[in-house]
Amino acid sequence: MITSATIGRYRIKEFIQFIQNSLIIINQHSPNKLRIKAQYNGLNKEFLQLEQAYKQESMSETGIKLVELDAQRDQAIICLRMISEGYVRHPKEALRSAGELVVDCINKYGTRLYSLNYSAETAALKNIVRDLQSIPTCAQAIKDMHLEEVVNEMKKANQEFEQVFIQRLEETSKEETQSTRELVQSTSEAYRTLVKHIEAHATLTPSAEYTLFINHLNENIEHFNQIVERRRLDNTDEPVMT
Repeated sequence: MITSATIGRYRIKEFIQFIQNSLIIINQHSPNKLRIKAQYNGLNKEFLQLEQAYKQESMSETGIKLVELDAQRDQAIICLRMISEGYVRHPKEALRSAGELVVDCINKYGTRLYSLNYSAETAALKNIVRDLQSIPTCAQAIKDMHLEEVVNEMKKANQEFEQVFIQRLEETSKEETQSTRELVQSTSEAYRTLVKHIEAHATLTPSAEYTLFINHLNENIEHFNQIVERRRLDNTDEPVMT
């Protein structure tokens, strides 16, 4: 039967892509022949509303600014890690130790910080900056590797990001249109209704066509479930509904 999709753990972009892929697969196999035209149309209607709402939210002035600042702080933490990891292989022991110290400091808060949700990354970077600037051995390690500018850039971008993020939350709370959260929920419900009908038809009138169709759906489901599992193993899991 159809594999259970852990849609509650998909991030919003993943959820949208997952539903889009599902609709494409259903369309390829013909919803009329599968006798799920009504359920397909219902899911497609919810999906189009969700996609439009997400695009509008993402393309707002504050949304664009958030993306830019998020990219800045991501580049800063990636740069800091890469350079520090390079120093771990430095021929001078003092610089090797400096690199190891900073890498360990970063790793306390995660190995793929740029994969965290907005709020979690903001908190992690804030803690890293605090440690690197307030713990004497860490501050000296940063100075020895000449990475003060990178840390300051990360701090500045993270602080600005936090301010814009709060502004965006205030704007979102004032909107009168249906929220993205509600649309995710209604789209999820439409998807589950569709799955129930597919499984019912496949059970009552099994066929090679239905088996092939369900296999294609399961390939898509397993792909996104694996993304969630990899994130869980990296300790960067984040529910789509938060």
